[in-house]
Amino acid sequence: MCFSYAINFSPESLKSKFGIKDVSLPTQGFFFSGFDHPEMPILSLSENEVVATNMQWGLIPNWVKSIDQAIDLRKNSLNARSETAFEKPMFYGAWESHPCIVLASGFFEWKQVNKEKIPHYIYAANGEILTMAGIYDIWTNNITGENIKSFSILTTHANQMMSEIHNVKHRMPIIIDPNQSKSWLNSTASERHDFCKPCSNDYLTAHLVSPKLNSNKINRNESWAIEPAKTANQTTLF
Repeated sequence: MCFSYAINFSPESLKSKFGIKDVSLPTQGFFFSGFDHPEMPILSLSENEVVATNMQWGLIPNWVKSIDQAIDLRKNSLNARSETAFEKPMFYGAWESHPCIVLASGFFEWKQVNKEKIPHYIYAANGEILTMAGIYDIWTNNITGENIKSFSILTTHANQMMSEIHNVKHRMPIIIDPNQSKSWLNSTASERHDFCKPCSNDYLTAHLVSPKLNSNKINRNESWAIEPAKTANQTTLF
């Protein structure tokens, strides 16, 4: 699963990496929770050109009839299981027509040890921007007429490395090779299944981070959220 991640890269790095002309990033930071439904930077195609757009995290299907229904549904659509997204009413339309790339510096996951949840920060071993597979939809607010773009992160079963961290549900986001980003964006619904697998064990690395991340009553969007931290009672493979 993936319910929180960091975005602390620059617009210039996106322009050079993906050949994007115009980039307007939302507020950057070190810890964003999906349950706050923040606006996050997403790559999609427009007239066969890769563009960066800010979208709301928590997919709202285009068939939703009311704001109340949108608010109720989006909290359950931060992630979409790739094994079933293509057949679920919540995600079917987005799977068919709207693949996207979710950009991150790294994401957070918790390891369960007895009754303790130990937070880890996971990121590309080569230090590059993470490109995660996503799907998006466009919903029209029936009161304001505003078109709202929103997205879900696609997940798959965990590889060995991620199974050691996410050791209860054994899930992870689908990581797309940056060089395959446009192929994912150009893929058909049937071709999309070929991308839906865990990345190699050596693509990602991880370290322990502060147990303060277990509290949502403090401001977690600070640099300490991604800094290595280790206490005597915490153990990890990394």
